[in-house]
Order: sequence, then C-alpha cells, then structure tokens
Amino acid sequence: MNGPDPAPDLGGERKVDRERRRLIVWLWRLPVLTALGGGGYGLYRAYRLHFGKRAPSTNPRFSPRPEVWVAGVAEFTEVWAERNFTIGVTPSVALRVPRPVPGGLSPGEDLHLVAFSRICTHQGCLVTLNRNLEAVAVAFNHRTEVPALTCACHLTVFAPDRAGRAVSGPAVLPLPRVRLETRSGELWATGVES
Repeated sequence: MNGPDPAPDLGGERKVDRERRRLIVWLWRLPVLTALGGGGYGLYRAYRLHFGKRAPSTNPRFSPRPEVWVAGVAEFTEVWAERNFTIGVTPSVALRVPRPVPGGLSPGEDLHLVAFSRICTHQGCLVTLNRNLEAVAVAFNHRTEVPALTCACHLTVFAPDRAGRAVSGPAVLPLPRVRLETRSGELWATGVES
C-alpha cells in the first residue's frame, strides 16, 4: 500500500503570507503618519497665524504712482474721519488718527493722517473702517479700543493706529500704506508701499 499522500509543500505560501503581513503593517501605519503630518501642519499654521504676524516697517518704501487728489485737509475735522480714493488701480482709504503713525503725515500739531490700501493682504477682499467696537469684538473676535479696518470675507482685523498691522484673523502681512503729501491745504496720494 502506498500510505497517505505527503503534505503539500506550503513554503511558498508562508513566504507570501509574511509579505502580505508586512504590507498590511505598513498600510496600517500610513493613516497614522498622515494624521501626524496633518496635525503637525495644523500646529505650524496655528503658530504662524497667532504669532507670525509681520510688523509694519517703521520706515516704509513707496513705489511712485500717478498723483491723485484725496481731499481737502480741512475735511478731516475729527479723529477717525475717513476718505476713500483710488490710486492707480488700488482702492485706498485716508484716515485721521489720534497720534502719528510711521508712514503717515502730520500737517498740524494735532492733525495726524495716514492712508492704506483697502485690499486685504489675505485674499484680496476690501477692508472697511469699522467704528463699532462691540461689533469688532463680537463679529471679528477681537477687542480693540479704537476703530479698526476689518475684512468681512475671512474676519481679519487691521489696526490703523499701528501702521496697518494685522492683529486678528488669517492675514499675516500688514496693509500697504499710501504716501500722502499736502499742497496748499489739499491732500494728495503719490505712492504705494512696496
């Protein structure tokens, strides 16, 4: 009699099983590594958003633009008076602020003017002067003691009394300033910060 059939050779199958196991172990690690990478990127973005906001230059450089009349200096009768204008293709705003601002203009002892591009440095929406301090606190999640330039698209707040610095929201760069000059009681815009 011939006896039982010898067991089939499983050596090749065991090798395949070990390779499958190694692949499954690596496939299991892939989502974990992806989650760790995403978490690390999120931490980097949060740090940059809260602590990486760039301070405006104390000595801004302006690129010349064709001169544009803004307003009569006498029109800025009170602090936080504003005049919107366009220099070149840049919508801008001139403001009377309570104290001198780097890159601004002080044509009188108690008269301090500064102008900014109204284009948000985050994604290009238009900013507006928001005088309602409670609305800035509630809608933009930022407490301030003075009016602020706010972008309603992504809730960025810029401080005009701090040379246009981004103080809240996703923007990290300050608003570009616009160079102002006075001539015979008239306010002119002559350049944009580069």
